Amino acid sequence: MASPADCHDGNDSSSDSTRRSPRFTLWVAYLIFSIIATVSSFQAIEAQKNADAMMRKEKWAIVCTILTTIITALVVAAHMNSIASVLIVGTRLETVTVLILVIFWSVTVAIVTDPLNGLAVGESGEVVFGNLWYSSWAGFVISVMLLTSCLRTTFGVDVSGGFMARSARATHWSALFAFSVVVMGTSANIYDADCTIEGKNEVWCKRTALAVSLGTVGTLLSMIIVGLKILTQSPFVLEVSSSFILFVAWAIGIGFITSELGPGAPIGNLYHFSWFCFLCTFLIGSSCFEDYAAAKAMVEESQLNTAIEEQLSEF
Repeated sequence: MASPADCHDGNDSSSDSTRRSPRFTLWVAYLIFSIIATVSSFQAIEAQKNADAMMRKEKWAIVCTILTTIITALVVAAHMNSIASVLIVGTRLETVTVLILVIFWSVTVAIVTDPLNGLAVGESGEVVFGNLWYSSWAGFVISVMLLTSCLRTTFGVDVSGGFMARSARATHWSALFAFSVVVMGTSANIYDADCTIEGKNEVWCKRTALAVSLGTVGTLLSMIIVGLKILTQSPFVLEVSSSFILFVAWAIGIGFITSELGPGAPIGNLYHFSWFCFLCTFLIGSSCFEDYAAAKAMVEESQLNTAIEEQLSEF
């Protein structure tokens, strides 16, 4: 029978292992999605024989996914080895490794989701290889999560926590900025592919131009507000007016963009991220209204207390 001391030592060992591997689950998930993306990239290239210029871009996607898979597998193996884990887990080497992987995966997402390349997304913006599309975006999200965690552990930089503590709705505005960039880039690619040729569909191209405009306006406004939040504080009036304009614009635009005759009708980048933008504007507007209602209630309460004090002072 194990003694209390033995049990205590075992708990300490387990606790130390957990402490030294806070990102192990993320690394394993990253490895899985990297493998799926690599295999799917080969399948997509095999299924679609494109021009030489496109093939060069496809080769970059293959190189990035293979390198990411190899590096991620080595890091996962290091996590499971007591000696190697000391060299990688929670060190600057892990942070640099994740930063390199974020760059690789950004290139991968840009290539495989570009309609002009015809890999995960077709010429009209529809998803043609679901495994490649979803694994690419999932891998990108996990890489960003890993980078945030590494910065917090290695350098004590709590990106998400510090940003949220500095200003309300910071995360929502940051998400809107990222989503708007995707909408702007995706719709611009679709416009270049379908609306710069003879015999173009006028309705389709006008709605694609609308998507480009909404993505551009959303990118600029959210970038300004995020920048103000990072430097000082974003004026509440600016947030309210910007969120109102964007919400109304997306409430109208989402119907044109994702309807049957719109470029966002096929299930793909433009469809998903257009709805993400609309949802973000709704959440930002709701948060602004809640803050306004709370401030109004405080003012009314203060006025009521002042009136009561004045009445009492008369007696």
